[in-house]
Amino acid sequence: MTAISSNYSSLNAYAGTGLAGLLSTASPASRDDEDSSTGVSTGTDTVTLSPEALAAANRDSLGLPATGKLTLSDFETASSDQEDIVNTLLASAMEGLGIDADQKVSLSLDSNNEIKVKNSFTGSDKLEDVLNASREFTQAFTALTANNEILDFTESLQEKVASTSLADFMNSDTTEADLLSLAAQYSSINAASGSLETLWNISHEQTPYTYAYNQG
Repeated sequence: MTAISSNYSSLNAYAGTGLAGLLSTASPASRDDEDSSTGVSTGTDTVTLSPEALAAANRDSLGLPATGKLTLSDFETASSDQEDIVNTLLASAMEGLGIDADQKVSLSLDSNNEIKVKNSFTGSDKLEDVLNASREFTQAFTALTANNEILDFTESLQEKVASTSLADFMNSDTTEADLLSLAAQYSSINAASGSLETLWNISHEQTPYTYAYNQG
């Protein structure tokens, strides 16, 4: 199978290609079993991370500052860095498969958090397999997707808020449900213990991202 090569091996590693795998979970209590035939302990120690440590790990997985207040510029910077990595790795994969370097490619994450090549061309199925088999590519692409979806969702909320005034509410077809929906989304994100995870879940549903390569 064609392997993807690059100089970006220092990218932070995380498990899985989707949010559930990307974000850490607490470990179970430690066990210390003994093999009855050898008398040797076979147990392993596990560590349960604090909520703060989990939040820092989650941010780091997306290329965001581990601590401190996040701003839109943090997401934009991370997205730009990840796009450079994705571009390089995708070009390498295409070259390895003999796909024209100028071929247009559209990628997205499906409902199972697997990478899908959305347009059909010679070698597209093989390319999809190679990309999903590359841990480095799935890491970068998942983070790129998450950051762009959060940015797009934030922009859509800002547009809704900017276009919804009290006068609009009283005199147009803006409904109480529209305002309550905005409030509920903000409240659910703000109150969630894993607010970054909650934010991406909503963003992924509301503003799904498609990556476009060689498309202007």
